Amino acid sequence: MILPFTKCHANGNDFIITHLDDFPEEKRTKHIISQLCCRHTGIGADGLFVISPSEKYDFMLDYYNSDGSFETLCANGSRCAVQLMHNNGIIENKTVFLAGDGPHSAKILKNGIVSMQMKTPKYQSSLISPEGCDGYFVDSGARHFVSESENLNDDFVYPLARKIRFSHTFKPHGINVNFFRMVDKQTVDVKTYEKGVEEVMLSCASGSTAVVFHLSKIKCIESPVLVRSTGGNLILNFDVAWNDIWVEGAAEILFTGNFKLDLLFK
Repeated sequence: MILPFTKCHANGNDFIITHLDDFPEEKRTKHIISQLCCRHTGIGADGLFVISPSEKYDFMLDYYNSDGSFETLCANGSRCAVQLMHNNGIIENKTVFLAGDGPHSAKILKNGIVSMQMKTPKYQSSLISPEGCDGYFVDSGARHFVSESENLNDDFVYPLARKIRFSHTFKPHGINVNFFRMVDKQTVDVKTYEKGVEEVMLSCASGSTAVVFHLSKIKCIESPVLVRSTGGNLILNFDVAWNDIWVEGAAEILFTGNFKLDLLFK
């Protein structure tokens, strides 16, 4: 029971990537995935991807949070998977792949930068105030709550975001929580608490997309937008109608290895 894997990260948002032949669906229990993602006794990661072949697209991605729960989209990790497929000679500089929220195009740029096309985000609520915090529910391929805050310190973000994530407003599925602070019309700072990881992340591309979408709709921001997070920067380019959205940033392959799955059952 050996699992070949690749470890990668995008702005510190780190992932395990493996393939269908090595990690078929019957092995993907919450216990196994959460133990693989455990930073003390496993490989350690924010989440895990399984790459599968696709008849219609270049490949297909299944994504699991570090607690083993399935998630529709992780854009940072998807960009890492694109980089890996390019490095392995499976794709050239452009690709179309299938994620849980549908197909995405992506491009390999210079210096380890990968650009990925996002789905058009959609508001799923008007102004709401879960746990007394004003904001909006935006679906950017994954579920996100976005709220403006001058305080982006982790000791403020973590406890409030955790309350919102588990709020009755978003049951039973929960939600990712993003606090943002505008710097100018083309720069915004973002902090994201991610459900299924239950931590404040170093970066979140789908959350950053949700924030920029909201700010664009209330005419506070213009393309291109620099999104600054603790782990690094992302750039979002979008048209006026938000039908052509691209998020770009670094995607780095760290190392490959083999993990003995039977170690998880001792």
